[in-house]
This record gives sequence, C-alpha cells and structure tokens, in this order.
Amino acid sequence: MSTNNQDYDIPLNVLSIKDRKILKELFDDGRLPFSVIAKRVGLSKEVVNYRVKKLIEKRILIRFNTVIDVSKLGWQIYFINIRLRNIDDVVEEEIIKLMANHPNIAQVLKCIGTYDLVLKVFVKDYIEANNLMKSIEVKFKTHIAEYAIDFVEQEVTIPLPFLYEPFKIKEYQSIPKKDTNKVSVSSIDLQILKTVSHDARMPVADIAKKTGISRELARHHLKKLEKNNVIIKYRPSAWSGTKSIGYSWYLVMLKLNELNKTTEKKLQSYILNNLNMTYYYKCMGTHDIMFEIRPKTSDELNNVIMKMRSILKTGLKSHKLTIILKEYKYTYFPDCVMNTKA
Repeated sequence: MSTNNQDYDIPLNVLSIKDRKILKELFDDGRLPFSVIAKRVGLSKEVVNYRVKKLIEKRILIRFNTVIDVSKLGWQIYFINIRLRNIDDVVEEEIIKLMANHPNIAQVLKCIGTYDLVLKVFVKDYIEANNLMKSIEVKFKTHIAEYAIDFVEQEVTIPLPFLYEPFKIKEYQSIPKKDTNKVSVSSIDLQILKTVSHDARMPVADIAKKTGISRELARHHLKKLEKNNVIIKYRPSAWSGTKSIGYSWYLVMLKLNELNKTTEKKLQSYILNNLNMTYYYKCMGTHDIMFEIRPKTSDELNNVIMKMRSILKTGLKSHKLTIILKEYKYTYFPDCVMNTKA
C-alpha cells in the first residue's frame, strides 16, 4: 500500500499517519506509557495523550482490555451459536439481557446470517457449558430454534492491523504453542485481574488503591501474572469506530476434512496475517476453525473465502457466515472467574 496520503482507504480526517503510528504502538502493547510512544512516533507526550483521547471520542477506540488466558486459571472457553424463532424486539431484548447478566457469559453478540446470537462462555467443562445452554433453552423454549456448542482449544488475538496500515505488525510464522500448565492464583491476583480487565492502562497506584494493597505489592502481583502468562496482552478494543469508517464485522466458521500439516499451516498463516483479521479460534465440536474479520466491502470478504477454498480444496467440508451487528457484552473477566480456587 502506498504511503501517499491520497491512497488511504480510511479518510485522513479520521485517521492520520500520526494516529496510525500511535495505534500500532498501542496494539503492540496497550499499557505502553505515552512518554515511550511519544519517543517512538516523534511527538510529545502531551500530543500523544491528546490524540488518544480524540481516538476514543471518535469511537475508533473504546477501551483498553487486559487479555487473560483463563485456561491457566482452570476455566475452559466455549462458543454457543444460537438460532432464534418466534421473536420480536421485546423477546429478543429479554433474552439478550439474561445472557449479558449471566456470570459465566463473557461475550454476547447479536448477529444475522447462520446464527442470531453468539455467546462466549467460561465454564469448567463441556457438561457445564451444556447445562448453561439447557437452562437458557428451558426459559425460552419457544424461542430457541437450535444451537451449536464449540470448545475453543486455542484463541489468538490479532492486533487489528488494518487500522494502522502501512505500519504492519511482525508476521505470524505459526500459532504460538499454548502453555497448558495451570497457575495457582491468590485472591489478590483475582482482584487485580478484575480491576485491570477493562482498564489495562490503569496506573499501578490506582490498582493498589482499588485492591487495598501497597504499590510495590500491586506491581509484584501484576508482573507475576504477566510472567506466568495469565495476562497475555494489553489490547485496545475497537468496534463502533471501525463501523463508522466503513468496516463490517463477520464471524466465519469452518468445518474441515482431515488436513495434512502443510495445508493446515498454510491456512493458519493466511488467516493470521490477513490485515482484516482480528481473532483466530481453533475449535472442537460443530466447527474446527472460527475467525473474526472486519472487511470494508463484500468483495474483500469474498476474496478471503475464495483464497481459503483455494488453499483447502477438498479439505473444506463447509463454511458458515454470520454478520455481527452489535456487541452487548465483552470481557475477559466475567463474574464467575472470581470463584477461581487457589
């Protein structure tokens, strides 16, 4: 992509070159001090602070999340994809409200396409995931047409590189190997995780104040959680802003035949390094791979699908497409995680 300003797809009154440089640094490390970002992008600390505030005001950025590997705490992640029937706005609102308030549900997405709702749930095992969905089905039995449950074996966050082209992140060579060792955490650890889950840039002094401990102790626990890979990444969240500048949000689900390692690696590399990807999920259940993508046009999405078909050939059994309209809940720390035992 050319660095000539006139060649940018995003209007320059929304995202300037300086904005993009700042975004790249924030997506690389959402907790990076503004003073460090300022040195890297050639601006003053005050200007960086001002520009980030403007990005938030314009809804390019929403908040700064702490990405947590809940499997290190003994939790499993499942997607529950739901198709509804016999609903109106009132019934839909009631269903979504119940799901958004559920202590085990981390994400609630309203969609159109193959499914109407997509839930990300944190549970101890498949039985608990199934029981969770059964309880919802009993309450809304006349409105749940069908659902599919997928265990998320691995989740990879991709730092929205389309927002800061041409300043692309380092390419993924392969999916990082997942550390499956469980970590023992204290009540202080859990309090810190809850505190920073939706405010990754919170200063250590404020973390200490909110958790009732000293700065030194707060800093020690934070570093320990990072070292043990309980905290994977500090990452900005962007949704309304990307929609306002012309990007749509899709969840694509693939069911595969048996693949050789070369084909599987080629598919992973293509997904992970596509500029419009935001999440990659390796699953077990109804689907084998799911990914979130934010293309600007339907042609861009079609090109991605066709490229994957070309890579997989007979390895692709089927694919489903869901358009995400609205996110009602998103967290890496739903209330259930506070019940983690040491």
